[in-house]
Amino acid sequence: MRIDVILRMTTSVGGTDPPAALPLVAKTRVPTHRPFDVHKSSASVATFAQALTHSFRVRSFTPAKIACAMRGPEWWVSGKEGSLAPWAQAKAWALMTVSKTKRLELSDGDIAEQVTKVGGGHPTKQGIAKLRANIEADPSWHPGKVSESAEKRGPKAKLTEQKKKAIARSAMALKASGVEPSVAGVVEKCPALTLNPATQEAFTDKYILEVFRSHCFDPGSTVCWDHDNPLSKTALPDFLQAARNTWGKAIKDMGLTPAWLVQHCVFLDPCNTILPGSQRTAFDHAQAGYGKSKRWLSKDKKSWARNQRAAPYAGKQEHWGDRRVWWFVVVARGRVRLVPMEHGWQQNGDGMAVFVEKLDRLLGALVGTGGKKPRCVFTDRGPGFYQGSSGGIVLKYKDALDAKGFRSFAGDNSKWQPPDIPDLLPHETAVAWVRAYFRKHPQPRVGSLDAKEAAFRRILADAERHINAEYDVTGLASGFLGRVEELLQKKGARLGR
Repeated sequence: MRIDVILRMTTSVGGTDPPAALPLVAKTRVPTHRPFDVHKSSASVATFAQALTHSFRVRSFTPAKIACAMRGPEWWVSGKEGSLAPWAQAKAWALMTVSKTKRLELSDGDIAEQVTKVGGGHPTKQGIAKLRANIEADPSWHPGKVSESAEKRGPKAKLTEQKKKAIARSAMALKASGVEPSVAGVVEKCPALTLNPATQEAFTDKYILEVFRSHCFDPGSTVCWDHDNPLSKTALPDFLQAARNTWGKAIKDMGLTPAWLVQHCVFLDPCNTILPGSQRTAFDHAQAGYGKSKRWLSKDKKSWARNQRAAPYAGKQEHWGDRRVWWFVVVARGRVRLVPMEHGWQQNGDGMAVFVEKLDRLLGALVGTGGKKPRCVFTDRGPGFYQGSSGGIVLKYKDALDAKGFRSFAGDNSKWQPPDIPDLLPHETAVAWVRAYFRKHPQPRVGSLDAKEAAFRRILADAERHINAEYDVTGLASGFLGRVEELLQKKGARLGR
């Protein structure tokens, strides 16, 4: 490749420095041992620039013109009108590199005069300075690489960043006011911002939903919204969260210790299981056993009954011919006891009095002869324990506690204890362990109700042995205060698992 070079140098002639710069116009062929194809590599440009100084003892270098007739692929020699093609960028980079290496002190203006923009003309020295800054800031820079801050090609976006932020604020305000965010809601709230000026119609759902995913956050979060399934946990209103927080502070102020809770508290709750006596109940229980999560199925068979979900209250509603079996979960002294009740037991004051009689014997067997029984009974505010409206203790339940020397942790009036604290009570975790065991060891669905109940009682006894052997039951009671502390940190919000 022939390169015409017109340059002005200060040389050393005969070993003696002349008093002034000697103008020198040279036409030379760049020495090389292989074809000089500059468009193939930016390194070739560097080789070219270094070759200019190879045969001279150069002290200063002020190029007047370097004209190279370049050819190459379209992407190498073309680009956006008014910008530098990759070839021009490589040429500028080579001049920068050689100037720095040989201490030629070329200015950005000098380099700008040697490169040509797409469409003609030279870049400004500010443009070369910006290119130099991009090269120095990006270790992976290469000719043709587009800067992240560069203006994007193509038509200007109709949905500007300013509009996106305003739409996001509108969507988040909708959610804060108790309205579920939606495209229709945002369009109604800010019609001007959601109007496409090109069509005079609202932007399509696709673009507004993309704003939800890229610009909207929940309070206290840095993660953008996504259209996802919520947790199965039920929501708590603000007033109930405040009540839970107040209750947590009261518990903390009592000065309880984990050891005291393990030694003196009995955590308990009544539960029930429906034994299917009808075909419908048996079917509902089978469907409920498959869960609500994803299943393996053929997409064209989603409407097949086997692939559909169970009824919303399957396993909770008792139909004609079914039998409801009541049982208690009791957590005391680091052990779990599952106590089945007799057929016909009811969740009222009389029923609780019957259970308290059983509880006294159960704790006696647990601590042994002469052992000191735990006497503080910790329950929720459910039926049979307290009146739902007034919060007062059920009298027959209270009389039974007094007769056996027990006392209720919440006292004679439980108004100070929130009605919704299952995520805090240790026995609720034990119930979850029992339910998990039931899922792995389902009760038989054939046979008489008496046979099914006998089988259920055996499964219940097996679940008790399994839980006491495999789970940290002592940690349930001792960890109660840790849950209370977490409750306070969350200001009464629902706890995790």
